[in-house]
Amino acid sequence: MENGDANDAVPPFPGVSRWKVGLTCVAIVAAGYLVAWLVHERETSEPTARAENSYVTPPVAFPVQIPGCDVVKPPRERQTFGMVHSVTYEYDNPSYPWFSGPKADAMTQALQDRLPGDVEIAFAPVTRSLVFQPILGDAAQNKEFGGWTRADATLLRGDREGALSVTTRQATKPIPSCVAGELDERRHLPDGTIVDTDDTWYEMKGVRTLTREATAYLPDGSVVHANATDQPADGSGRPRAVPLTIDELVALVTDPELRISAPVPPGTPSPPEVCLPYSKPGAVIDQAQARRWNAVLARTPLDSVPLDRPLGALRQGERGGGVCQTVRVNTLGRQSRLSIVISTEQPLPTEGDTSAYGSARRRLPDGTVVETHDERSAALASPPRTDRTVTVTHPSGTQIALSFADAPADLLPSAQLEEIALNPGLDVS
Repeated sequence: MENGDANDAVPPFPGVSRWKVGLTCVAIVAAGYLVAWLVHERETSEPTARAENSYVTPPVAFPVQIPGCDVVKPPRERQTFGMVHSVTYEYDNPSYPWFSGPKADAMTQALQDRLPGDVEIAFAPVTRSLVFQPILGDAAQNKEFGGWTRADATLLRGDREGALSVTTRQATKPIPSCVAGELDERRHLPDGTIVDTDDTWYEMKGVRTLTREATAYLPDGSVVHANATDQPADGSGRPRAVPLTIDELVALVTDPELRISAPVPPGTPSPPEVCLPYSKPGAVIDQAQARRWNAVLARTPLDSVPLDRPLGALRQGERGGGVCQTVRVNTLGRQSRLSIVISTEQPLPTEGDTSAYGSARRRLPDGTVVETHDERSAALASPPRTDRTVTVTHPSGTQIALSFADAPADLLPSAQLEEIALNPGLDVS
């Protein structure tokens, strides 16, 4: 990190001008766990090994003065830590009573509203659309780092793109000391908030990434951190740039609505459901096409169905080329889920056995194939509920799949799902 004349006058602190990071990462996809260990080691003298395997940051000068810091501690020579990350889509976590689905949605709206007017969130899945995600694990497991909720996205600004990641957590330790190499400035705000900022870079295998960070330590015990880089999460081929300035990041992390104590407006829903974790292969669908389909879905007459949000907000799937939306349906004290998935370049189903219980297939005069499947839901309920699926595949290759999980018998029967899926506005001819 550069600190002006102070860095020019004082040689770098011995042994910490560069770092080599050994990263071991094991992903167990089926169980949804990611385990990683980071080990910082002193620089080796072999330039080839450094270029191919190293993580390099700017030289750190010490002693050094940092604005807003009365005392600056020397840089850390060695750090080893481990992280365990699991994947879940449920917001309820009794270990963090300050957090909930409605709280996540309120924070999401506040964060998105705080972005500068010329910044756009790139079209992406829910988990990469600047939507705060569930807190994982329990308080005992996260005693060292604290449990946090995180929102990520690729941001577009002008003709350039970069990434933004924002986390909010409840502090578990006092505000840290100023450490050389870890911040450029410490700001003290009138309400007692302290904000640390850093504008720097790192190189991984010889590729440099520019980063800007702001971390706010707020009076109510919230810690809000924002990190912006010129490395987009979902690259579109635009030129790279860090999408936000330091002052814009400071405005984000000090937004009162991101504090753990901020009240949630009555009636706030949970964030959009994550959908389509494993989609069929097909063409990548752009935002313009998704918007055309959204307009069709928004006109779908479902006034009698108690949806938590209207249809017409398709996003990219978590994997694959399709777009999708999942909404919650609240009936008789139970929660069902209605999902729509639209894919392109799908083959027409071949003639085959459709004798499985609850399944049927028919071909319309124009060659469109309609498949339906009904089976009793595994969820225990009285009266029993049904899992319904209707899939329409057009000769164009457009496929519309509607599924209603844990559905009441008299709500959205298969015939009505067919009517929605067969809307000609959903076909790409």
